[in-house]
This record gives sequence, structure tokens and C-alpha cells, in this order.
Amino acid sequence: MRTAISAAMVGAKCADWYSFMIAREIDKSIAIKEEITMMLSDMEESDKVLAYYSLLEFRHQLLLQESSSESYSHSSVVTIQQSDPFLEFLYYFMNGQNEFYQNRFKSAIRLYVKAEALLEHVTDDYERAEFYQRIGEGYYRINQYTFAVSYLEMALAIFIKDESYREKVLYAELVLAAIDTEIVRYDEAEIRYQRIMKDSYDFPYAHSLIIRGIGINRLRQNLQEEAKNYMERALAIPEHQDSIVSIKTKADLAFIKLRLKEEDAESLLLEAEKLAFEQGNIEYQARCLICRHLHVTPDEESVNKGVQMLIHDELYFDASEVCEEITYFYEKRGDFELALKYMKIARDMNVLQFTLGSD
Repeated sequence: MRTAISAAMVGAKCADWYSFMIAREIDKSIAIKEEITMMLSDMEESDKVLAYYSLLEFRHQLLLQESSSESYSHSSVVTIQQSDPFLEFLYYFMNGQNEFYQNRFKSAIRLYVKAEALLEHVTDDYERAEFYQRIGEGYYRINQYTFAVSYLEMALAIFIKDESYREKVLYAELVLAAIDTEIVRYDEAEIRYQRIMKDSYDFPYAHSLIIRGIGINRLRQNLQEEAKNYMERALAIPEHQDSIVSIKTKADLAFIKLRLKEEDAESLLLEAEKLAFEQGNIEYQARCLICRHLHVTPDEESVNKGVQMLIHDELYFDASEVCEEITYFYEKRGDFELALKYMKIARDMNVLQFTLGSD
């Protein structure tokens, strides 16, 4: 007769598994998951450990999809039947991530706030740092930059203490640099990007995102040729080419090439459009539609349709950004009536993007 494995032993293994996921050590996470799965069949009865395993298994799937080229596919949330405060924290935190990956950012924040009320039951500093980073990224996506910066800096203060979390430091710094770009602090963004670039060579995917970020920073300054160079460099990195972010980079590169009137621009736009529909990416479906009907087959009605798609999905920052570009486009053509129309929409979106509201 086999001796049952203690629930405490499996719980400790689960804690190690979670540590690997926080550090983005994917190979180790996969290996220990297989080990724990085998242990479960011989474990003494423990509903708490089974609930813990279920929540971590969900987080494991999120980790695998973060760097995958496949679109996010989870439609259901994790449920638990336990009243343990730490499991309740994980329940809200994991389901907040589920909402985040389905682009329901305000819903994600509401779940993160519930998790935060239970944060006192999280004793591991790096688990707390993981939470700070995730909620910071959530606030960034709804343009609440003050909150985002505050949480990201708390995450950084913890992660920088341990070399194991160098990649996590890079991702937090990436978001801070992106915030600098979006609030028109281009020089500060550039300094941050160049500083973290030196530490990113051991992490090809993070390295590619830094290169893309520099490209976006140049693009916002209307430095089209320089932005093109950085987008091409990012796409040349296999880990970027194989990731879900590549559709954004391909689309942004197509938009740049259309503005520069390069020959291969339309074929690249076609590829980006196909990927945006395959992945259900509303933001880039709308951006592609707008760009096509500004530069390829001019049609203001379709341009407006793309803007309304962004507004419908509450992508107010993106709507504001594209409306500014549309305003500039029509102004250059001397169509001041349309330029004024989109300038007003851009102004309205600038107000809306700083409201929390509801999904």
C-alpha cells in the first residue's frame, strides 16, 4: 500500500511553481507542473491544495499564452469553494488577469481592487510585487497613469532585489517608458529605453519589445524613417515574430510605409488586416480600416467607421491618437471641415480617456 503524499508537501511544490511563473521561467514551470500533477493522484485529501493547484494551473496557461502568437482563448473564469483568504486573493487576482487578457481592462481593475483588499494575506514579497505589476499594467491600459506609475514603482522596488527577476524589472520599466511616451515626455522615454536596452540581451522577447517601444517613441515624434527602422529590427527577432504582439508591429510598420509611399506597404497592410481579424484585435482592425481608407482607397465614411469601432470598445486613447492623425491628414489636403470634425472628436476622447466608468 502506497503512503499518501502529504498535502503540505504538494502545497510547498505549488508555491515553488508559482515562484517560477512570477519569474517567467517557463521551462521550469512546465517541468514542476508535470511533477505536481503526478503527485496529486497520491496526495492525502485536501480541498485547499486542489483549489490552489486549480488557480495556479490557470495562471500557468496565461504564462504560456503571453509569449505565444495565438490569441487569448479563455472564456470562463476560475472558481473556488474555499474561504481561505489567500485563495480568495488568488481567485480575484487570477480572474482579473483573465479579464485583462480579454481586453476588459476596467473589469480587470475591479477584480484587482478586490484582490488588493486581501493583500495582507500574501506573505511572499515577490508575489506581492507580481500583484503590483499587474495592477499597474491594468491602470496603464485605462490611462490612469498616476496609479500605474505608483504600483509599477512598488513592484520594481521589490524585483530589483533579486537577480532572478531581471526580466520582470524590464517589463515594469517598459510600461513606465511607454507612459512617458504617451504623456509626451519623449526624451525621458528614450533615456529609459536606452538604459534598459543594455540589460535586455539575455531576454530576446523583452529586448524586441524595447526596440518596438523606441520605434513607437520615434513615431509619436513623427520621425517616420527612424520608427520604420526600429519596427523592422523588432520583427527580425524570432521571439517577436512568433508573438501575439507581432501583429501590432506589422500593422504599425505598414502604416509608416503607407505614409512614406513605399511599394510593399499595401501587401504588409493586407497581412496585418488578416492577422487582426484572426486574433480578434478590435484596436488594430480599426486602425487598419482607417489607414486603408486614408491612404489606399480614400473613403471618409469608412474612416469614421474605424473611429467609432475604437470608441465603442472604449479605446479612448487610441481614438484620440488616430483622430489627431486624421485631422493632420485632412488639414494637409485643405479639407478643413473634416479636419475640424476629427479635431473635435480627438478633444472629446482626451476627456473620456481619464474617466474610469464601467465596461
